[in-house]
Amino acid sequence: MTSGKRRYDARLASHIPGRLRVKLAESSRGARIMDRIKEQLSDVAGIDTVDLNRTTGSITVHYDHKKYTVDGIHQVLEDVDVVLANLTDAPSIVKDTKESPTFIGAIEDLSRRLSGAVGINIDLKTALPLTLLAAGAWSIARQGLRVSQVPAWALLWLAFDTFVKLHPARP
Repeated sequence: MTSGKRRYDARLASHIPGRLRVKLAESSRGARIMDRIKEQLSDVAGIDTVDLNRTTGSITVHYDHKKYTVDGIHQVLEDVDVVLANLTDAPSIVKDTKESPTFIGAIEDLSRRLSGAVGINIDLKTALPLTLLAAGAWSIARQGLRVSQVPAWALLWLAFDTFVKLHPARP
């Protein structure tokens, strides 16, 4: 976003795949502003409808959840200068698992997204340790087992440790 643009502050009121509702801050609830946001969002491919509630300052966006990820629809809002303040505190009807996302879960999710984007199966749980292993082997071949810098053996250990942590023993 360029530095001269006006940003409209909002908070995420609710979100389920295909439907997102944001509530504009009082300073961003003018009729012209809301109409402008609605017009710009309505012009975006993959957004079906945009409903305004001028009294409460909320904007409900119905979109094609197969076309947009959560991050994608948030980016569309940012493109029309709507800045969401609290993405993590949004009410959701998705079942609460009482578990926080894990590093392994994040790597698996990133692998799925990357695989979908490039069209081939990519397993980052294996690729990440292999990359560290290759970096360590390259460093040893190039500089030997130096201790004065980041030693190559540290990269090899990091590769092993990462692999073990990304592939925990199953009960």
